[in-house]
Amino acid sequence: MITKKIINTLVLLILGSTFVFSQVEYTKHHVSVNASKFVLIFNEQVNNLDLTYRLTLADTTHSLRLATSIDLSTAEDAVTDYSIRMGVDRTFKISGNWKFYTGIDANYTRTNAKSAQRITTRIGAIPFIGFLYNFGPHFSISTEPSLAIFRNKTVDKDSFNPNANTSDFSFDLINIGQIKVGFHF
Repeated sequence: MITKKIINTLVLLILGSTFVFSQVEYTKHHVSVNASKFVLIFNEQVNNLDLTYRLTLADTTHSLRLATSIDLSTAEDAVTDYSIRMGVDRTFKISGNWKFYTGIDANYTRTNAKSAQRITTRIGAIPFIGFLYNFGPHFSISTEPSLAIFRNKTVDKDSFNPNANTSDFSFDLINIGQIKVGFHF
């Protein structure tokens, strides 16, 4: 119930700021939250980073990025997962309140299955293209479809199977349909 009230308030603030401001001015800081838990276009919850920070550099076309996600549980059969992503992006077009950008992130993810003593580590590069719409000087929504190149390594300490420990590469389309709600300051 509280979550629904927060979402409704956020939507009203965003819609209200749409009619007050016509062109968005430059802001240096941008914090965004993954809204996929509230608004899901496609059924894809993998690789969704929950909190992202972007720092726009002095030339206003390049930004440094840092994103993180953490999923902790104390249940006996739970899976603990954390991820960190760092990168850079470059704005290549601004059209009205739309901003189009591209970039690349380096990613590190570690997943620990407690009951099986299985640890999976994922390291990779994630090139992406981003589409951001500003509702006003402080609010935006965005999406960043990405092509990920990962090296996956799984270590299973409890397994007697010699093939339980694996290492491979994967290419994935990620963040398809993911929506981020952003605040600029």
